[in-house]
This record gives sequence, C-alpha cells and structure tokens, in this order.
Amino acid sequence: MATANNYDVIIIGAGLGGLISGAILAKMEGKKVLVLEKNPDIGGKIMSYGYLHNPDITEGEYRKSLAACGHSSIVHSEPAFPEIMEKHGLFKNYIVDTGWHQMSLGPRNRFAQIANALGKSIPISPTVGFLYHQDGKFMQLSDIANSWPKESQQERKRVAKYTSLISKEQSHQYDHVDYQAFLESITNDKNVIDYYGLMGCYSGGLNCPTTVSAGEIIRVNNMNNMAGMHFQKGGGGGVVTGGFKMVANIFADVIRESGGEIRTNSRVTEIVVKDRKAVGVRLKEDSGVEQEINAPVIINNIPPRYLGNILPQTYWPMEFKQRIENQFPLAGLLGFIGLKEPIEKGDGRKGDFSIRQLPGTEELDVIGEGSIFSFEQTSEVDPTRAKNGKCLMNTWISLYPKNPFGATEITNDELIQKMIQLIYDFFRKQYPQWDDVYEWGYFTRAKDMYGMSICPGQLGERRLPVKHPTVENLYHTGDTVAQWGIASDGVGYGALLTVGEVTGKDYKSLIAPWGR
Repeated sequence: MATANNYDVIIIGAGLGGLISGAILAKMEGKKVLVLEKNPDIGGKIMSYGYLHNPDITEGEYRKSLAACGHSSIVHSEPAFPEIMEKHGLFKNYIVDTGWHQMSLGPRNRFAQIANALGKSIPISPTVGFLYHQDGKFMQLSDIANSWPKESQQERKRVAKYTSLISKEQSHQYDHVDYQAFLESITNDKNVIDYYGLMGCYSGGLNCPTTVSAGEIIRVNNMNNMAGMHFQKGGGGGVVTGGFKMVANIFADVIRESGGEIRTNSRVTEIVVKDRKAVGVRLKEDSGVEQEINAPVIINNIPPRYLGNILPQTYWPMEFKQRIENQFPLAGLLGFIGLKEPIEKGDGRKGDFSIRQLPGTEELDVIGEGSIFSFEQTSEVDPTRAKNGKCLMNTWISLYPKNPFGATEITNDELIQKMIQLIYDFFRKQYPQWDDVYEWGYFTRAKDMYGMSICPGQLGERRLPVKHPTVENLYHTGDTVAQWGIASDGVGYGALLTVGEVTGKDYKSLIAPWGR
C-alpha cells in the first residue's frame, strides 16, 4: 500500500460543507488541502443535471447519481422516463437539481457571503412572491392577512414584534419546543397561528408545525428580517442560476486555484487513528489501488450516522451514539414537470405556491392530518432552467422518515403513488389548460435530501460538535453537526465553525453580524 504525506488537511467528502471548509483553509490559511470524494462528481446532495452540466449523461448514470447523492430514486414518470430523456431532451434542454434547492436570504445567504470573501461570486436568481391557496385560487399571503378582521391583523403585528425581540441566545430555550406549541403559548388567534405555522413548515420543509423547532424558525425569521429580505417582495428566497451545482464548482475552483487537490472515485475506507489522534486515511480508488495518505488534520464531511463504516464506534461516547441514533434527515416526494408554458403568469408569480392541505391527503395516514403541497415554476425564477420558452416546475411534499405515531411515510410505496395521483388531480382541477400544456413529469423519493430535519430534540446543543470528542485532529462538517439555519445556508455557517476549530480563529467574521 502506497503512502503519501504531503498534505496539511484531508477532507472526506466533496459536499458543500467539505468544499467550503477546504476553500477557506486553502486560500486564507495557505494549507495544502486534499478532498476525497467516493462518487464520480463533486457536490454531494447539491447535484445538478442538464445542458450546462452533463448533457450526455445516461439514464443509468443519472439513476446511480440520484441514489448516491440524495438516497433518491425515481418512483413515477409520465411518459416513461426514457421518452422524457429522448423525445423531450431532459438533459439537453433543461437543468434539474437533485431536489428543490431554494435558499433563504436569496443573494445575501451565508455561503454567497463566504464566496465573496474568497473573491468569487455565486449567481443567484431571487424569488418574488409567496402565494397561498385560498377560496380556490392562489393569493399573496400578505393579501390574505390584510383581509383578516382588524383584530387579527393587529395581533399578527404584535406576534411579529414579540418574536423579533427574541435574541439568538434566548431562542435556544425553544429549540426543543414545537412551533405549534410556541405559537399557542403567545396568541389565541387562529388566523395568526395558522399563518405562522404554514410559514414555519414551509421554511423547514416539514408537514406539521408540531414537528418544527420553534427555536430554529425564530432564528431564521429574525435573520431574514435583519438582512432586509422579504419573501413576497423579493430576495427572501432564491435559486442558484444555472443549477445548485454551480455552488460546489465555485468552491472547488478556489481549492484548486489555491494549490489544493480534489480526487473523485476515491472511497475512504478508514480514518487512521494512532494513540487517539487522527493521522490520515486509507482509501480505495475505482481502479482497485489502495493507498494511505497522512495529514495532521482530518475533516469529515460524512453524516455521523454513516461514519461507523470508516471510524470504529469505540471512538464515540455512548451519549453521542444515542444522539446519532435519534437523528433523522429531511425526506420527501419531489416532482419535476415540464410544461409548454407557465400555468401562473403575472407579477409576484416568480415565487412559491403553497396549499395547506393537498385535497385528498386528509384521508391518508400522514402526520399533520393532510399534506402541505408546494410548487415553483423554477424556470420563471431562473430562465436558464428551461430552453425554448418552456416551463420547468418543481414540486415538494414532505414525507417523514420516522413516525412515532404510525408507519414510516417515505418507504410507503402505496402512499407515495396515491400522493402523486392527488398532485395531478389538483393541477387538472386548478388549471383547465393543464393537459394542453403538460409535456412530461417524473417524481423521486428523496430519503436524505438534507442530513437533519429541523425537529425538536435534535437541534441546538444536541447537534454533534465539529471537534471530535475522543480523537484529536479529527473534525466534522456538513448538515448534521453544530450550526444553525435551514439546509445549505446552515451548512455554510457550520463550515465556518469547523474552520474556526481547526485554526483557532473566528471565521464567522466572513459573514454579516445577523448571520453569525
């Protein structure tokens, strides 16, 4: 087995957390960084596919990549998936992500700020509008609130002011309080409770406010407010222009330009530990070549629940094992639909459309007595997503990977097929022109879109630390360890914490005070 020793830092996994950590260490600390990725491409869960990325990808390669990146699989397509690829040119004419990768704060999100500090710019297309289904049509959520009785309008403002005055430090007392209980503790107004409950579920990608952490939502909402971002007016959300994979490519460029190296098809089989110190890794390349590479710092970007494959459990305290066992990811049913033209047009329509209860799901055995359903005309937000004036739509329904009250939802094939039919039924009823503009669509079961759901019981101090507790020189990053924020935005902040532990410096200063 060959041995190499000419690296300062080895990073296991080329997901967003690993790439941001590596970029900062390479450019700002002058470290010789090596990133090892088991898959053929970088990006982890933030993969994109299409004409700007991999237009010649085969169906087999796409399915394999979905399975590797988001534990995802295609569960339905109309017409058959090969026809979507060949007749409609899925990867020649469109850009699709592994999931619905919207981001809070739009162009002012935290990983965009980090890229700016590294001399790079991430192209972002901000969403404009947040529309809610009421009385048979989609209306701006603010217009709905303005139609309430005067007492409810005043109460909404009072609740908004009350939560805005909760500091980040104070918000942690609500980390393990569900959002529904929190709202009911501060107001009796049902309009206000339902309004903020929907927003909390949407932000967290979850179906029921009783499963959403109040503390995390308070922090994220206050960050948006302090940043001056607004979902309905524009800038509160956004998508990466050209596909979310652009973010991974930008941070990878920083690593390479700063003398670092990224190797794909390189599977780490073991973190080498000597005298309770991480000293390197053993890896096996697709060619079969095995190698040991040593470095004084090892950063792991693999979710801890999978880390037992390369780091024996003897190095995890029992309490940490229990935390890992209780962690569960964000999972859901994702739809990708191609239309001849948009079905929603006009001002404020370049945003998100949500319905509190997709008709028919109230009869299904799901958490929340019916499923929140959301969709976005992604190519209206970012025109690069579809060529020739066509419309690319993304849809989302949360499905829980753990259900203490009944059967697990994400593995329930019968439930998933019923939901897909209900989605089509809704579109056909809502839009009489649906069958005339519909060209193709497929749905994926995403078992691990983000490494951790923002549910009470697994956030705040219950996240795992970025510095390993029993092995020196071993650090962690990614979407399951210490940080706060929603999904990819939280990962960017977590990478700053990881680099801070490695260097002993405060790298949170790379982002604005409201994001720290």
